[in-house]
Amino acid sequence: MPKVNNCSQLGRRTSNRFLPLAPFAYLVIALLCLRHWGTADPWQDLDFFSAGFFTLAALLPLYKIRFKRGSFESRETLREAAGLNYDPATVRWGSLLAVGELSVFLDYGHWHLMPALRRPGLQITGLVVYACALGALMWTDTCLVRHFQGDPSHRQLMTRGPFAVVRHPRYASLLLGKLGLSLLFASTFAWFSLLVSIFLICRRIGLEETHLREIFGSLYSSYTEHTHRLFPGIY
Repeated sequence: MPKVNNCSQLGRRTSNRFLPLAPFAYLVIALLCLRHWGTADPWQDLDFFSAGFFTLAALLPLYKIRFKRGSFESRETLREAAGLNYDPATVRWGSLLAVGELSVFLDYGHWHLMPALRRPGLQITGLVVYACALGALMWTDTCLVRHFQGDPSHRQLMTRGPFAVVRHPRYASLLLGKLGLSLLFASTFAWFSLLVSIFLICRRIGLEETHLREIFGSLYSSYTEHTHRLFPGIY
């Protein structure tokens, strides 16, 4: 009979194996929210803009599967990288917000609550902003993965790459991505999600900076003196 510890470890490995597929499942559900069931043209809202979004959005999980395989073998390292050690609430709220964002695709495909927002010029801008945000997020994640692959006892403060530009480039990228989504899908739900995300990220930043000051002390305080939090020259 297998031991309880062995069963729990097997369960964690199985869960970790299927976890990378979750973003693809989410994208499939979002795509189905656009479908007009039982009509002659069920994919009439899978236009240049929405198709461009889904193509770009699929790149990030593909990138993570290729690049992050085996990166977080330690559970403690994973918790630290995700911020669960000092702020588990934001992860939960972020997950709920992602579920709520499915209303953005329903609005684009069916409800059209604010048709005045659906302008090609704004949607092109949104697609460009989303693509730039995705590129910045991949750059930041590349640096983060390499950082957390090292020995935890010799981990240094990150001040290079995107972290030389702002202190929280990942959060800046996520907010830019939300802005791109709002312009692209012309939905009031997307704009509401952006506002909630700003609140959650500002709260998260306060907790994270307190945590980093406890780890790096005056070194982190010195770093904060010549870098902005999210956007150079703004905040």
